[in-house]
This record gives sequence, structure tokens and C-alpha cells, in this order.
Amino acid sequence: MLFIIVVIVHVASCVLLVVAVLLQSGKDAGLSGAFGMGGGGQTIFGARAGDVLSKATVVFAVTFIVTCLLFTRVRPGGGRSILSTVAEEKKAAPAGAAEKAAPPSDAQKDSGTESRNATAE
Repeated sequence: MLFIIVVIVHVASCVLLVVAVLLQSGKDAGLSGAFGMGGGGQTIFGARAGDVLSKATVVFAVTFIVTCLLFTRVRPGGGRSILSTVAEEKKAAPAGAAEKAAPPSDAQKDSGTESRNATAE
């Protein structure tokens, strides 16, 4: 249940972050604009909208990062990693069963064909 809530918050923060970034106006092109000194925050929504959108961007970005970190702790399957699960399955399976279940490699297929050709002659 908690995992589903984290997924919903994560997806919502992703969408809202994209919208907030796209609504922001670009700064002046140039070196001063690259360091945040140009522009002035004038948008079609007014001078104050730049401040609100900047703060919203920060909030959505922090929410995105927090939900990414929560994904490492809150996950279905008891929090076991895939690698430990595979290692446990290999230890649990007998060695002969793994060889029988594995499909033959190309080298084995070729050697089988050659032995059949030799017996046919």
C-alpha cells in the first residue's frame, strides 16, 4: 500500500516538475544568463510568477528526489535484491537439474550434428 502511494506521489511530482520547468521563461542568452544574472523574471504571468515557479520547481524537484530515495526502502518483495534471490536459487537447485534445464549451446549443437553425419555414412 505504501509503495503505491510513493509511486503516485512520484509520478505526480514528475509531471508537475516538467510543467513548472516548461512554464518558466528563459533567461537572456549569454554568459550572464548562464549564471542566473540576466533576464529579470518577466513572464506572461507577470514578474512575480517567476518567483512562484522557481519555488514550485524546487519543491517538485525535492519531492522527486525524496520519492526516488524512498523507492530503495519501500518495495514489494520484502526488500530483497534480485542478485541475492538469484544466488539463493542457484544454491537451492541441484547441479544436475541446472544442466538438464539449460538449452544446449551452439558448440554442443554442432558436435551433435557432426556425430549424426558420421554415423549416417
